[in-house]
Formats: sequence, C-alpha cells, structure tokens
Amino acid sequence: MQSQSLRQLAILCLIVVLGLAAAGRGMSDIPLDSHEIYVAQTAENMLASGDWLVPRLNGEYRLTKPPLSYWLVAGASAVVGHSEVSPAIARLPSVLASVGIALLAVWLGTRLFDRRVGLLAGLLCVASFSVFKYGHNARPDMLYAFWTTAVFAAWVGLCQATPARERRWAFGLWTLFALATLTKGPQAPAIMLAGAIVYEGCFGSGWRAQWQRLHPIAGVVILTVLIVPWYLLLRAAIGADTLGNSQLSGSLLSVSPGRLLSPFYWVRTPMLWLPWALLLPAGAIQVWRDRRGPSGLLAFGVLVAVVVFTLGPQYREIYMLPWLAPAMIVFAAAVVHVPIARACLVVLCALVAIALGWLLYKGGLAALASVVVAAGVLGAAAFSLRRGRLLGSAGLIAAAFAIGLFQAGAMPSLWSSSRYAQLAFSNRLAATIEADTPVVVWDIDPAHYSYYLDRPARGYEVLAAVCEWLDRPHPRSVLVYPQQRRDELTARLRLTPVLGARDSEFQASWVPANQGCHPPDTGA
Repeated sequence: MQSQSLRQLAILCLIVVLGLAAAGRGMSDIPLDSHEIYVAQTAENMLASGDWLVPRLNGEYRLTKPPLSYWLVAGASAVVGHSEVSPAIARLPSVLASVGIALLAVWLGTRLFDRRVGLLAGLLCVASFSVFKYGHNARPDMLYAFWTTAVFAAWVGLCQATPARERRWAFGLWTLFALATLTKGPQAPAIMLAGAIVYEGCFGSGWRAQWQRLHPIAGVVILTVLIVPWYLLLRAAIGADTLGNSQLSGSLLSVSPGRLLSPFYWVRTPMLWLPWALLLPAGAIQVWRDRRGPSGLLAFGVLVAVVVFTLGPQYREIYMLPWLAPAMIVFAAAVVHVPIARACLVVLCALVAIALGWLLYKGGLAALASVVVAAGVLGAAAFSLRRGRLLGSAGLIAAAFAIGLFQAGAMPSLWSSSRYAQLAFSNRLAATIEADTPVVVWDIDPAHYSYYLDRPARGYEVLAAVCEWLDRPHPRSVLVYPQQRRDELTARLRLTPVLGARDSEFQASWVPANQGCHPPDTGA
C-alpha cells in the first residue's frame, strides 16, 4: 500500500513537471502577440498609475475583459519588484493554470472513476496541444478554463458530499464561479454548470435535490459580494454610458438559431484535444456504454458547450478550453475499459515517433538530448503496448509527447514569424529614436510599439485618419506603417526613413513638426 502511494505521488509530481515544461519552455523568449500585449500593458499601466480599478491600454479604457487577469499579472510583477511586465510574468498565470487543470483532471477522474483514470487524464492534459499553445499565451483564457474546470470539480464534490459538508462545497462552487466571472465573464462556468445540472436532473438525483444542494440564495449573495462592488465602482469612475456600451455589459451576447448547422466547433474542438483526439473512437464506445454514468455526464457537458457556442456571435476555438479536462477523462477511461483503445494507441505511438523525428530534423543538435529521452520513453511505451498494458503505454506515450512539447517551446519556427520580425524592428527603432518621440502607427496594431517602445502609440486604420492627426499641431514624430503601403504614403507625405534599408515588412519614417499631408491626387 505504501509503495502504491509513493508511485501515485511520483506520477503526480511528473504531471506537474511535465506541465511546467510543456507550457513554460520559452515563456520569456517567445515574443508576445497582440492579445498578450493587451494583458501585459494593461497590467503595466495599473502598476504605473496606481489605478487598479479602471483597466487602460495605450491611454484608453480597456473594457473588453474583467480585471482579474490584469490584477494577477500586475501583482506578480510587483512581487518580483518590476515596474514593467515581462513576457514571462505575463504568461505565468496561464502556465500555472495549465498545471492546475491537469491536477483537477486527476481529482475529477479519481472521483468519477478511479485513481488509474485520474492519473492518466492528468498526463493526457499536460501532453495536449491546448496546453502547449495556450499555456504559452498571456491571454486570460487558460486561467478562465482553470476556474471553470474548478467550478465543475466543486459541483462533483457537492454531489458526492455528505449532508454536513454540502454547504462548504456549495460556497466554494459559487466563489470559484465569481473568480471565473472576474476573469472573463459568467458564460463558460454557467454553461459548464448548466450541462451538469441538466444531466443530473434527468438521469441522477433529480431537480429538487440539485436545487437544494446548490444553495442558490447563498450563491447569489456570494456572487454579489465578490463581483458587483468592482462593477459599481467602475461605473462610477467612467460613467454609465461608457460602461453600458462595452463588452463588460454584454454587448456581444446574442443568439442566432441559424448558426446551429455550422461545423466550426465540431471540427475545431477535437483539434484542441490533439494528439488524444485519435482516441475518439474508443471514447465514443466508452460514452455509449456508460451513457448514464460519469462518461455520459462528461460527454453531455461537452455537447452542450458546442451547441451553445455554435449559436453565439463569435467563433473561437479557445472558448472550448474549459472542456479539456472532461474530454481527457473520457479518453483515459476508454483506455482502461475499451479494448479498441489499443489500436488507437498503436497509431498514436507511430505519430509521436514521426513528430519526434521532425523535431530532430528542425532542431538539429540542439534538440538531440530531448528527442533521445523522448524516444527512449516512447520505446518503453511500445514495449508496454506489445504486452497489452494499455494504461502504462498511454501514460508513457503522453510523457514522450510532453517531452517533445518541451523541446518545441524552444523552436522559433513553430511560432508566427511576424512576432520575431516585429520585435526585431521595434528593438532597432527603440535604439534609434529618442525616448520622448511620439509614435503614430498606420494599418498595424499599435500595441506592439506601445509595449516595446515603452510609450503611447496612436493607431489609425485608414490614411485619412493619419492625415487628420498630422494636420493638427504636432512635434517631430515617427510614423510606422507596412512596407507594402509605402507608395500610398509617398503620395501624401514627404518621407524620411528612420532606419536604414533592410528587408522588413515594416517601415518607419520621420514626420517633421507640424507637417501635414498633401491633398489627395484626384486624377483631374
């Protein structure tokens, strides 16, 4: 018994280490994309201004997301003594949330099935495409997925709790619901909870029992105490009209039944589960056999989310991140209980071997050590699979793939080349212009230049808006624009390059003080 406990503890530690490796490698080296910069710079503005109530970005209100992710990033930066938010600090909540989701999968799998399923589900989570892609991303979505998964875990604990402990679980559930709402809104936890309640009401303990367990009146009080004060203070600070017209007041919430047949989420959601989406045939059999049990509960929740988001106004695969853990638990249960999972694991083993070969080809000697270790683990998985030990084989395949993801985090070629090009251009520009030189950006997201040049950057989408600003009194400024649109500018402005000629998709030119645009050529 003691040796079994030590083995389980070792696997838990392995899940944490692999999660940190898969999501954290390169977190300080990979340049931030635009959405990540929105988080980092909003948090940085909070630190600089001391105003943690009103999110601001580049001198304007940032009213697209609630503030919790900004608070956590700003707080982490303050703890380490930095007034500027680095890429690593901006991504830290997402990295930790990735590991947290895997640990919640362990707990949920153990509660709903057994320890074997739970531990394997945790390994599948950390060795997934979702953790690699969005664990490296400073956007609040991975943190949101963690809180939402935690809401579901609290609901499971509530359903399994003794009457004496129900109140604690219910209060914890509503507290987690509030934290999710303060991260990105109530949509995902509400959908997650609604799916669970409907399933349990139809096939479990019934509707009345669900209502009593949830302590809804206490839940309303908890949500009101934790969420409403910030909203009211923000409303008082910026005005009711400004807040009412923002995403924080639900301006994007709408439902269109005509979208129901869209295949987007049916196709993109399994892509988040790669490579484990190859276990879908075994998972479907597991759900059918256990359709009135935990597998049915988990699958029903995923289906509810897919349908609800399909009816919504925006299509983003990232919305389905909170359902990563439920999917991995079903796949883990299928490995344990469905014999056809062996064929799926054979295919997975071969594909992971191909992926490791590709990493070695792209990474060269720098990738050799990681690939050799992963290949050794994969060899052990193949041996275990040959002997019919599906559970051990699946765990080893997951470990090998996670090691591969660790190596992939250090390979710039796997990330958008424009990130690195824009960072290099910004660094050259920062070394050339004075610290107080105004920067105007045309037809490019100004967030990059505001963040990397450490100053406000005015952004305009159309040339007429740029000219309107230039026609007003202004000091000598720098105009940044796409290289391919330079000819449009030369017809309206006298351009003096800031940087020497170099192969780049971006350009920067001096605009003398108070110089405006020439009238447009009408061709007359």
